[in-house]
Amino acid sequence: MKWPGLIPLARRFLFGSAKTHSPKALYYPTATPTTSEYYEGMNKYYRWFRQDELVRKCIVTNAYFACMSAGYETVLEAAGEGVDVEDYGFVKERVDEFNKRVNMDLMLFVAQVKRSIYGKARFEVVLGEDEFPKKLIPLQSDKLKPNINEVWEVTGYRYQGRDGFYSPEEVLYFVNLPLD
Repeated sequence: MKWPGLIPLARRFLFGSAKTHSPKALYYPTATPTTSEYYEGMNKYYRWFRQDELVRKCIVTNAYFACMSAGYETVLEAAGEGVDVEDYGFVKERVDEFNKRVNMDLMLFVAQVKRSIYGKARFEVVLGEDEFPKKLIPLQSDKLKPNINEVWEVTGYRYQGRDGFYSPEEVLYFVNLPLD
C-alpha cells in the first residue's frame, strides 16, 4: 500500500476525507497567463481568444452552428399582396452569384467570430471590373472608426489612424447589437 504523505494525512485527520486539492488548471480571468513576446502586440480581446482554449472553442462552435452547419441560402419573400415571388427569380440568382463570388458562407463565419471577439466585424468591399463586389477582406475591427457628421450619417471611416481612408460604400460592417 502506498502512503499518501504527511500533509494529506494531516488534512484528512483535521478536515475529514473530503479532497482539498487545488485545481490543476489555473484560470486567469483578467491577465494574460504568458510573458511571451509573441502576444505583446496583440489586441487584448484577440489575445484572450488565442490563449483561452475554452473561449476559443465556444466562439468557433457558435460561429460554425450559426453560419456553416446549414449553409447560407438566399430566400425571396413577397413585399406585399399580389406580388409573385417567381417573377423575381433573377434577383435571387444574381444575389446567389455575388454571395458565391465573395464566399459569403466563410465571410459570415469570420464575421461571427470577430463579432464575438471585438463586438463588431468589418470588411473591405473590393469591386470587380463590373463594379460589383468581387471579394471581402476582413479588416482589423478595432482599428476602423466611423466618421460621423452632425446629423449622425457616416461620411467615411478612419482606419489605422488615417482619416477618410474608406468611404461608406467600401465597408461592410457587422455589429453585435443594432445599438452599436
